[in-house]
Amino acid sequence: MEDLIIHFDEYVKKFRNHKIGPLSFGIKKGQFTAILGSSGSGKSVIINTIIGAIKTFHGKVTVNGFSKKSGKHFYGNKDISLYTQLDFSLFEMSAIPYLKQMCLIMGIPKKEIKAKIDYWLKYFDLWKDKTKKLKEYSWGMQNRLSLILCLIKEADVLVLDEPAANLDSFWRNKVRNLLIDYKNAGKTVIMTSHNIDEVNDLIDYYIVVEAGKLLFTGSKLQLDMYSKYKVFFSDEINLPKLKAFLKEKGLKTFKYDEFENSLVIATNTSKEINWVFLYSLKETAPILNLVKLPVNIESIYKALEANAKNNDIIKNLV
Repeated sequence: MEDLIIHFDEYVKKFRNHKIGPLSFGIKKGQFTAILGSSGSGKSVIINTIIGAIKTFHGKVTVNGFSKKSGKHFYGNKDISLYTQLDFSLFEMSAIPYLKQMCLIMGIPKKEIKAKIDYWLKYFDLWKDKTKKLKEYSWGMQNRLSLILCLIKEADVLVLDEPAANLDSFWRNKVRNLLIDYKNAGKTVIMTSHNIDEVNDLIDYYIVVEAGKLLFTGSKLQLDMYSKYKVFFSDEINLPKLKAFLKEKGLKTFKYDEFENSLVIATNTSKEINWVFLYSLKETAPILNLVKLPVNIESIYKALEANAKNNDIIKNLV
């Protein structure tokens, strides 16, 4: 319990027509945790309970050691920053005075506010629009402003609800780089996302919910979920030798298609695919093409179903 920054114990939230729970899980300090599930599965209920927006529920929830049912529950949020999509369509003010107000509310020292606002407006390419009314911002610009609100506090815990929504590939990559920096700094990241593929190699811990029920909690190793690539070779290969080489380097191999002369390979990190290229050069086994296979909620469900045959890791699977 000591290293758990967030702990849900037999949590149940009842609504008029459905309920979420019972849910029991813990999130460790420094982990990159993904909360996954289809729309309406209960992801947002978990997020809203963590930040204190949902206050009535059965069971126990603690954040930073503070019970969400205690009078001092808000102390647990001191080191937490939240990203959610905000709508600025009615805001008459511009970015700088708005961010100044929010920084003061967050308790950021006055002497640090200007430098922080300048940095993040420039980072997210909103500096040239700093005098424009927020209601005139596009959805993409509003999303970037919402990200600034989350990041400007430099909190130890980031809670991100679909951070890549309404962002193009350039900005999604910028957000990914920020998450890499946070992870490398040992900070805690909790995220919901439909674009699992873009951050799958960063995830340490998965929480999978469906229809309000907890299907799985655990690591990538327990889930047997990796970044997978299909490698097409132009010439015949020594398959046993290739598999032995990759196993030695910690990579997994799956289906070999003799007709395509292709092999599916799984890596823990994107950099590990370089071992395939090294083997190709060393053994003169030219690679014709390499395709990254998508990681999505459907592939996670398939991994859960496959593991359920041999491991008791799924609870209440329907």
